[in-house]
Amino acid sequence: MKKLPLILFASAALFVNCTSHDNAAETSLPLNKDAIKENAKAFFGDIDPNQNWSSINQGRVTITADADMDAEIVKVQILTESPFLNSNAKVLNESKVQKGETVTLSYDAPNAYDKLIAACVDKNGTYYIQVFEPGQKKTVSFGTRSKRATPINEAPTFNSITLRSFKSFNALRAEAAEAGELKIDGKLYTDIWQNSNWENEMMWEPTLANTNNLNNGWKMYTEDKGCIYRELDELADEELENVKAIVNAFIYKYANDQYSVNGKKNNARTIRNSEYFEVSNNYLETTGEEAVTLIPIQAYTTEFKMNQVFYYYFKESEIEGMDSVEQVNYIKQLPKFKAIQIEKIETTQEATNGVFFRRTEFLLPFYGENPKANLVDGSNAASAVFPAGYKVGFLNMKKNSKNPNINVKENGCTYGDGRLNYCVNHISGHYLSAMDLSIGGKTKEGMDWTDPRIALFTANNKTYMCFEDGSDCNFSDMIIEIGGGLKKVNEKPQPELESYSMCFEDEPETADYDMNDVVLQVVRTNSTTLQVSVIALGGYDQVVLQGIGGPLENKELHQFFGIEAGSKYINTQKNAEKITPKSFTYTIDEDQSVEEFLKNVSIKNLKTSQIISMPADGEPPYAVIVPNYFQYPLEKTSIADAYPDFIDWAHDRNAKTNWYLNEDSEKVYTRVK
Repeated sequence: MKKLPLILFASAALFVNCTSHDNAAETSLPLNKDAIKENAKAFFGDIDPNQNWSSINQGRVTITADADMDAEIVKVQILTESPFLNSNAKVLNESKVQKGETVTLSYDAPNAYDKLIAACVDKNGTYYIQVFEPGQKKTVSFGTRSKRATPINEAPTFNSITLRSFKSFNALRAEAAEAGELKIDGKLYTDIWQNSNWENEMMWEPTLANTNNLNNGWKMYTEDKGCIYRELDELADEELENVKAIVNAFIYKYANDQYSVNGKKNNARTIRNSEYFEVSNNYLETTGEEAVTLIPIQAYTTEFKMNQVFYYYFKESEIEGMDSVEQVNYIKQLPKFKAIQIEKIETTQEATNGVFFRRTEFLLPFYGENPKANLVDGSNAASAVFPAGYKVGFLNMKKNSKNPNINVKENGCTYGDGRLNYCVNHISGHYLSAMDLSIGGKTKEGMDWTDPRIALFTANNKTYMCFEDGSDCNFSDMIIEIGGGLKKVNEKPQPELESYSMCFEDEPETADYDMNDVVLQVVRTNSTTLQVSVIALGGYDQVVLQGIGGPLENKELHQFFGIEAGSKYINTQKNAEKITPKSFTYTIDEDQSVEEFLKNVSIKNLKTSQIISMPADGEPPYAVIVPNYFQYPLEKTSIADAYPDFIDWAHDRNAKTNWYLNEDSEKVYTRVK
């Protein structure tokens, strides 16, 4: 995870050396609005008369720190996005609190967001979030989280379960390879499955619980579906919004970027940042305190009817002393038990639309200490609760019901332990597509041969599995919540503070609109403190700040950098020396927004004696306020050239409101945080 950047504060001695222009406000000349308008028209055309050139929405929200967390709550925050495994989440404001305390915070939200996040943070750095709509909901509380575990007294009671066994696709392919007859979609794969040690892998499916005591609402699917389940209440509206925010920020399905595959987002890079990605090869450990259950919340795949989730288990002591190859061969021979038949839990329309739900909980029975040796087709000893200390692994068995043969490319088993995916990842026309280009796949920054196809993450005190069932790396084909019975390791997000920039043209009548003549950056470090930095000076004229107060008021800005105005540009040229910004601390009222602070600020050009403030609505953009660590244009490059959507936004302030997220990287000054 990223760390918060170190903040550089200018010393008091620096202020003494800066030229004061305390009488600068006494003599000033008005701006020639007609000349400004004529010059700007060549850059932007007709400007929306309601355009105010600020990309910020202000608001205030009252937050009660009542989230149900495992450790002491120490602060609340307002965030732009869910912080779980998401480097785009930014802190808009925060306050120290104790559990149950209520605080009111101001925020300045980038106008690209129609939903924001309130968060409680405990002393361990764990987060619990709640979505709210800016401008709509004035109060936020977290309330009681939905039940996340099935205690022993709510588990069904049985002593045995009738099982039937069948060979896995891996086992059948290994047998065919040994006979030299393995062809998948017409291509020979003998060398991949030969000597792979898969030939004895068996899958086991419950067919009947030998008891009438499937109580507490638990049932079993009949026919060949082989799963023990109970029905749950659907997600409440607020929890549904939280789930959407968490999943869509972490593993959204679609994107149109250089890493996408046929429009599907490549989330492999994001998943690699998870604390779970290589923790014990994606195994979870049983607690022995609750039943082990799984709760599907989304199956966003057109192939959902083919997917069946299985599990297996072992003690750490069973593989102790083995090298990785020996471990893999041991795990291959373990029995795999059916947990979920995905087609039973949603409709085709829901799968096509990526609907979120939480309506069915599936039980994972325990079949004893050594099931490999003791299992038989028929009645087997079983318990509804695992003892503590077992490692549990998961896989997805994908089977085309219309053609379940081993020669169909879609058919296969994909594991959370990536070492078990080596063979299946070689199947061209399907699984191979998700591999990296360098090893013959079709995905830029794609998978390696032994990467997991199930990833784990924790958010809002719940652990989730996300599945990649096929030919890309979006890992959003299925999302399954761990209902309980397995230990979790909380993620500890460290979202950065949101940054706001105010950019000026110092001669509006002849502006080139590179918007870098004076660039200020503001970061709200807490509810009453701002860090204000002078980032760039792309003009040669002497300029002072006015209306800002404090150490920057009426001081010539170039001299903070130890140079004379007209001698060089500061941080506006691609290959020039990068100069460290000068930063200062300001104290503001709790209810004052960053936008209000910035709208009081203006620059005075001492050469022209003109004062440049935020334009009135509909005037040209000789000053703008922009969030999201703005990468301003390079010297002599118009903002309309550097940001292709800017003109559309200029023409209509309700269009392309996120224009600042779509830059031409060759035309902006790249800043390093």
